[in-house]
Amino acid sequence: MTARVPDHLRKRAPGAGAKPAGYVPPPERIEYEAERARNEKAKADLNELDLAVRRGTYVLRASVQEAAATALAAMSQTMRSVPDNLERKLGLAPEVAAEVGVAIDAALNEVANQFESMYAGAHKDVDAD
Repeated sequence: MTARVPDHLRKRAPGAGAKPAGYVPPPERIEYEAERARNEKAKADLNELDLAVRRGTYVLRASVQEAAATALAAMSQTMRSVPDNLERKLGLAPEVAAEVGVAIDAALNEVANQFESMYAGAHKDVDAD
């Protein structure tokens, strides 16, 4: 059983803890409160981001880049085998197969350049902060 606190001890004197009328906090207090609010917002933002990552709403950029690089490598390997397969299976002339290979390489290089520019553009956004 807990002891009951008498009413006269629970009551506070009128105005106790309240700031007087016209009170203006010092600049240091205002700055402190602003920094505290900024810090609390940053923590809340991080918590929201962490929750979004856990829910799968957001994924880490590095994970996306790694998956894209793996897919591009697999696609490149498959596409670069096309000229040899055409030559062997369909009897395509070696010179024609070589030209097909050049066209495929040019297309794959363009795709790789697009991926690189997306990656570089993503870093510019982060570095600007």
